[in-house]
Amino acid sequence: MIIRKLRLKRGWSQEQLAEMSGLSVRTIQRFERGQSNSVESLKALAAVFEIDVTKLTEDADMTNSTDEISTEEKKVMQQVKETKGFYTHLIQFVVIVSALAFVNFMTSPGYYWRNTRVN
Repeated sequence: MIIRKLRLKRGWSQEQLAEMSGLSVRTIQRFERGQSNSVESLKALAAVFEIDVTKLTEDADMTNSTDEISTEEKKVMQQVKETKGFYTHLIQFVVIVSALAFVNFMTSPGYYWRNTRVN
């Protein structure tokens, strides 16, 4: 659970942490759920967070039910959720507009190039 707290404290997504540590997102998710992972993975995360590996292993047995989430952590979690929502909507917008442009081009390909000047 400390990995999740450290990640949220820095405002990083799981994807960002995975990229910085060279681990997969799935591995980060396993760590955050309290599942065991390799020592090499622990070392990679410790290096990213610039802390000792023993600090990560001390808190490895903690569960979410015993951790209290501070107001700062709640704010960061909300910010991450809002950012994710923004990019999700942005991607949906781009896909839909692209699909509509493609349909328009296929149904009336000369529409954009038609001469509309009156003599």
